[in-house]
This record gives sequence, C-alpha cells and structure tokens, in this order.
Amino acid sequence: MKEEFRKKYGKNKKSRQLYNAAIRAECPGGDELVELLELVSKMRGRSNSADEASKLRTIEDRLQLIRERMLCDVRERWQI
Repeated sequence: MKEEFRKKYGKNKKSRQLYNAAIRAECPGGDELVELLELVSKMRGRSNSADEASKLRTIEDRLQLIRERMLCDVRERWQI
C-alpha cells in the first residue's frame, strides 16, 4: 500500500510534502488547512513582536492538531 501511496502523491517528495499532498486531495478542507498553516508559519517568521509571534504560534499549534487528525485518516485509509 505504501508504494501505491508514494506513486500517487509523489515518489520524490519528502514525507511532510507527501502527506500534505494527500491531505489536500483526500480530506474535506485539507487544501485550505495546508494553505493556512503555510501562511501562519510565514507570518510568524516575519512577526516583529513577541506577543504577535506568541498568538500566531497558538494558532499554528491548533491548526497542527487538525492536520494530525487528517493525517490519521489518510494513514488509516492507506493502511500505512
């Protein structure tokens, strides 16, 4: 199953990229979630204040929890 999964979502991709591609394709709202995670991460990197960075980190942590749930669904579906 794992080889079929890699074949479908990108044989040469790193694990995170591979799973993000699967989340985008297979989970409702997955595309939006991955885009939002990338945006919040970039915003946090450009943040000028510790308070703002802290708030963005909290948002990013919560989004990561949602991503983990979606990732569990993908892994269960593909038995990996």
